[in-house]
Amino acid sequence: MSVADFKTENNTYRKLISSGLSYRIPHFQPDYSWTENEWGDLWADIMGVVQADGEPAHYMGHLVLQSKDNRTFDVIEGQQRLTTLMLITLAALKNLARLIAEKNNPENNQQRMDQIRQTYITYLDPVTLVSRTKLTLNIIKQKI
Repeated sequence: MSVADFKTENNTYRKLISSGLSYRIPHFQPDYSWTENEWGDLWADIMGVVQADGEPAHYMGHLVLQSKDNRTFDVIEGQQRLTTLMLITLAALKNLARLIAEKNNPENNQQRMDQIRQTYITYLDPVTLVSRTKLTLNIIKQKI
Protein backbone atom coordinates (compact mmCIF):
# COMPACT_ATOMS: atom_id res chain seq x y z
CA MET A 1 0.00 0.00 0.00
CA SER A 2 1.49 3.34 -1.02
CA VAL A 3 1.32 6.38 1.18
CA ALA A 4 -0.03 9.57 -0.37
CA ASP A 5 1.70 12.81 0.51
CA PHE A 6 -1.02 15.37 1.11
CA LYS A 7 -0.20 19.05 1.47
CA THR A 8 -2.83 21.64 2.28
CA GLU A 9 -2.46 25.39 2.02
CA ASN A 10 -4.73 28.40 2.00
CA ASN A 11 -3.52 30.60 -0.89
CA THR A 12 -4.81 33.58 -2.80
CA TYR A 13 -5.17 33.47 -6.58
CA ARG A 14 -2.22 35.83 -6.93
CA LYS A 15 0.07 33.66 -4.80
CA LEU A 16 -1.09 30.51 -6.55
CA ILE A 17 -0.68 31.73 -10.12
CA SER A 18 2.27 34.14 -9.73
CA SER A 19 4.63 31.63 -8.18
CA GLY A 20 6.32 30.52 -11.42
CA LEU A 21 4.37 27.29 -11.40
CA SER A 22 2.13 26.14 -14.24
CA TYR A 23 -1.24 24.46 -14.17
CA ARG A 24 -2.85 22.13 -16.67
CA ILE A 25 -6.45 21.00 -17.02
CA PRO A 26 -6.19 17.26 -17.81
CA HIS A 27 -8.05 15.79 -20.79
CA PHE A 28 -10.27 13.67 -18.54
CA GLN A 29 -11.80 16.78 -16.97
CA PRO A 30 -15.21 17.86 -18.29
CA ASP A 31 -15.47 20.85 -20.60
CA TYR A 32 -15.91 24.33 -19.16
CA SER A 33 -19.54 24.62 -18.09
CA TRP A 34 -20.02 27.63 -15.83
CA THR A 35 -23.01 29.83 -16.58
CA GLU A 36 -24.09 33.31 -15.52
CA ASN A 37 -25.18 31.96 -12.13
CA GLU A 38 -21.68 30.76 -11.17
CA TRP A 39 -20.04 33.80 -12.79
CA GLY A 40 -22.31 36.09 -10.77
CA ASP A 41 -21.40 34.37 -7.51
CA LEU A 42 -17.67 34.63 -8.25
CA TRP A 43 -17.99 38.27 -9.35
CA ALA A 44 -19.86 39.14 -6.13
CA ASP A 45 -17.03 37.53 -4.16
CA ILE A 46 -14.44 39.54 -6.09
CA MET A 47 -16.37 42.78 -5.58
CA GLY A 48 -16.46 41.98 -1.87
CA VAL A 49 -12.66 42.02 -1.85
CA VAL A 50 -12.13 45.27 -3.77
CA GLN A 51 -14.51 47.35 -1.65
CA ALA A 52 -12.82 49.63 0.87
CA ASP A 53 -14.29 47.74 3.84
CA GLY A 54 -14.32 44.37 2.08
CA GLU A 55 -12.68 41.04 2.80
CA PRO A 56 -8.86 41.00 2.80
CA ALA A 57 -8.72 38.25 0.14
CA HIS A 58 -11.00 36.05 -1.95
CA TYR A 59 -11.29 32.50 -0.63
CA MET A 60 -10.43 30.29 -3.58
CA GLY A 61 -12.23 27.27 -2.25
CA HIS A 62 -10.78 23.82 -2.62
CA LEU A 63 -8.28 23.15 -5.36
CA VAL A 64 -6.99 19.64 -5.77
CA LEU A 65 -3.70 19.55 -7.63
CA GLN A 66 -1.47 16.66 -8.67
CA SER A 67 2.16 16.95 -9.72
CA LYS A 68 5.12 14.72 -10.47
CA ASP A 69 7.71 17.50 -10.32
CA ASN A 70 6.19 20.23 -8.07
CA ARG A 71 6.42 22.70 -11.00
CA THR A 72 3.53 21.67 -13.26
CA PHE A 73 0.25 20.72 -11.65
CA ASP A 74 -2.78 18.94 -13.05
CA VAL A 75 -5.97 20.56 -11.74
CA ILE A 76 -8.13 17.73 -10.45
CA GLU A 77 -10.68 19.93 -8.65
CA GLY A 78 -11.28 23.66 -9.10
CA GLN A 79 -10.78 23.89 -12.86
CA GLN A 80 -13.97 25.93 -13.49
CA ARG A 81 -13.02 28.55 -10.91
CA LEU A 82 -9.37 28.73 -12.00
CA THR A 83 -10.36 29.00 -15.67
CA THR A 84 -12.92 31.73 -14.92
CA LEU A 85 -10.38 33.77 -12.97
CA MET A 86 -8.00 33.45 -15.93
CA LEU A 87 -10.78 34.62 -18.29
CA ILE A 88 -11.39 37.66 -16.06
CA THR A 89 -7.67 38.42 -16.18
CA LEU A 90 -7.67 38.16 -19.99
CA ALA A 91 -10.69 40.50 -20.15
CA ALA A 92 -8.80 43.02 -18.00
CA LEU A 93 -5.85 42.84 -20.40
CA LYS A 94 -8.18 43.39 -23.37
CA ASN A 95 -9.66 46.44 -21.66
CA LEU A 96 -6.21 47.85 -20.90
CA ALA A 97 -5.22 47.35 -24.55
CA ARG A 98 -8.33 49.29 -25.57
CA LEU A 99 -7.43 52.14 -23.19
CA ILE A 100 -3.89 52.24 -24.61
CA ALA A 101 -5.22 52.34 -28.19
CA GLU A 102 -7.50 55.24 -27.19
CA LYS A 103 -4.43 57.03 -25.76
CA ASN A 104 -5.98 56.99 -22.28
CA ASN A 105 -2.98 57.15 -19.93
CA PRO A 106 -1.03 54.84 -22.30
CA GLU A 107 2.26 54.65 -20.38
CA ASN A 108 0.69 53.66 -17.05
CA ASN A 109 -1.82 51.32 -18.68
CA GLN A 110 0.98 49.61 -20.65
CA GLN A 111 2.86 49.13 -17.39
CA ARG A 112 -0.29 47.69 -15.78
CA MET A 113 -0.81 45.39 -18.76
CA ASP A 114 2.78 44.14 -18.69
CA GLN A 115 2.63 43.50 -14.95
CA ILE A 116 -0.69 41.62 -15.13
CA ARG A 117 0.55 39.51 -18.06
CA GLN A 118 3.78 38.62 -16.24
CA THR A 119 2.02 37.92 -12.94
CA TYR A 120 -1.04 35.98 -14.12
CA ILE A 121 -0.70 34.81 -17.73
CA THR A 122 2.87 33.81 -18.57
CA TYR A 123 6.24 33.44 -16.95
CA LEU A 124 9.71 33.56 -18.40
CA ASP A 125 11.62 30.34 -17.87
CA PRO A 126 14.94 31.49 -16.36
CA VAL A 127 16.92 28.70 -18.01
CA THR A 128 15.54 28.68 -21.55
CA LEU A 129 14.21 32.28 -21.57
CA VAL A 130 11.08 30.92 -23.24
CA SER A 131 7.77 32.42 -22.21
CA ARG A 132 5.36 29.76 -20.92
CA THR A 133 1.67 29.95 -20.08
CA LYS A 134 0.57 29.46 -16.49
CA LEU A 135 -2.69 27.66 -17.31
CA THR A 136 -3.21 25.15 -20.12
CA LEU A 137 -6.77 24.10 -20.86
CA ASN A 138 -7.92 20.64 -21.86
CA ILE A 139 -8.30 21.35 -25.55
CA ILE A 140 -8.11 18.20 -27.58
CA LYS A 141 -6.88 18.73 -31.14
CA GLN A 142 -8.94 16.80 -33.62
CA LYS A 143 -7.80 15.80 -37.10
CA ILE A 144 -10.15 17.02 -39.80
